[in-house]
Amino acid sequence: MRTELREKLAQYAESEYRDFSAALVPGAKPLLGVRLPKLRAVAKELAKGDWRSEVNSAEGAYADVYFEETMLRGMVIGYGTAKKDVTKEEGIQYFEKFVPMINDWSVCDSFCNSFTFANKHRDAVWETLQKYLYSDKEFEVRVALILLLSQFLRYDKDNQKLSRNRCVDMAALLDNRANQEASIVTKEQFPYLDKILSSLNREFTQGYYAQMAAAWLLAEAFVCFPYEVHMFMVNGCQMDKWTYNKAVQKIRESCNPDDAVKEYIKKCKI
Repeated sequence: MRTELREKLAQYAESEYRDFSAALVPGAKPLLGVRLPKLRAVAKELAKGDWRSEVNSAEGAYADVYFEETMLRGMVIGYGTAKKDVTKEEGIQYFEKFVPMINDWSVCDSFCNSFTFANKHRDAVWETLQKYLYSDKEFEVRVALILLLSQFLRYDKDNQKLSRNRCVDMAALLDNRANQEASIVTKEQFPYLDKILSSLNREFTQGYYAQMAAAWLLAEAFVCFPYEVHMFMVNGCQMDKWTYNKAVQKIRESCNPDDAVKEYIKKCKI
């Protein structure tokens, strides 16, 4: 990263915040201690200019040394590729160039949340994600799963975002005609739902952060699409035991399912 930009980040550094954050992000590059809102502000400012040159300078003397530099690079890619002049091919190229730089959950998740390009080009990005979804590398799997969570799961075919169910009760889980017919409509409106569940229907052995992402994605899918996810869970789900049970735990920790659903889901553990 450019020396002047590194110096600018250093001015925003807070030692106490650095020490606090370091324990939360194991495996990350050394931290300066810059808070996320400040990083986002810097990234948005950079994205207004020649953002391509900024993110392309990642080698040699410009290689990232600090955690915040990689985080900032990901944010700039997110904001930059959201611009109208970015082609589908170019956006995917920047995505694939950044993925190898991701080696902690925080950079991964912040990047995925800012990479709204994926939401605008879901078909092309879905195809690109396949090699990452089934990679043997922990953070390649995580980045694919978190992108599905942030940019795919809750968006319908018209790109409208679904609100999470405020309350999930037992009636939403019943395998009856009403829910079956409603599910047909749901799957027509959300064509990626079955694809997402299919991508989760396997063992996750790449590491803790891949497993946690899979569990988080399934739990979030449950509160958005309780009938479909319940059917997935009780009809031969192939998830590994740890990841599946972690998803059950996350569902029970959510405020959305009522007490009866939480008690029932507890019995679904394996």
